[in-house]
Amino acid sequence: MPEREIEYRVQIHPSGEMKDFLKQQLSLVAKKVYGKETDKVVYRVLRVREQTNPRKLFIPGDGEIVEGEILPHIGLGQKIMTEEKDEEEVIHRIGEIASATKPFELSSVRLGDYGEDFTIFVAFAKSNEADELDLRVREKMEPFSPPDEKTVRDVFHFTLVYDDVSPANIEKAWEVVEEDRLINKKLRVTSIWLWKNHNPYKEFTIGTS
Repeated sequence: MPEREIEYRVQIHPSGEMKDFLKQQLSLVAKKVYGKETDKVVYRVLRVREQTNPRKLFIPGDGEIVEGEILPHIGLGQKIMTEEKDEEEVIHRIGEIASATKPFELSSVRLGDYGEDFTIFVAFAKSNEADELDLRVREKMEPFSPPDEKTVRDVFHFTLVYDDVSPANIEKAWEVVEEDRLINKKLRVTSIWLWKNHNPYKEFTIGTS
């Protein structure tokens, strides 16, 4: 009987003042919009039979609603799907990526929503270093990425809220978020994280070669 596949992701975590301001705003959105006490990203996903918008989270279903919370992060590369027996190789490859990368800085420049009504995010300025890291992850982890996986990522960002069930909640979130506390902030990237089944699993300090 084949092993159950495990989902891995490579992420950048918030740090420094960016982390502090982000947690503050996430707490504000969670409390004012959803009545929750949390400093994580609140998400609500409508399960559908087929994906019609590649920017939206896709969970197969028939109208059910999935709700949860997740730590803020900047995604890198594609989804990684493999069996437990391959984990050592996955970790080895992420270590090689980290060793080949030098610390760099990202600058937050605006709040964005893709011109749609299901999310709000903190967008960062164009960064050659981030682009190179993202490409490195994609190339190195390509053997473990599903062939039909096509992540749309034209801007590096931290999600503040995701709700494709109720556009009204996104409108409320826009009223709550304090933009001036989130833009023109610096994020020093000194490590990357491997997530396992949607949870932080292992941190890799970059520039250690």
